[in-house]
Amino acid sequence: MSSSLVVCEVDESLKAKLSKFRFRKETNNAAILMKIDMVKQLVILEEEYEDISLDELRNELPERQPRYPS
Repeated sequence: MSSSLVVCEVDESLKAKLSKFRFRKETNNAAILMKIDMVKQLVILEEEYEDISLDELRNELPERQPRYPS
């Protein structure tokens, strides 16, 4: 028997945004920055970037907080 452990839910509006982001047609660089709301145990949108270079994105991210690329 298989079971799954759910630690955090994903905000419904973020799910829609992620789906749209994943299948977007634009060829420029874009990123979605998410964070976990510890009180609500919910993954939420923190910031959205459009037409950003990798160096600019790297400079936007805090150095001392973990980031997980996907």
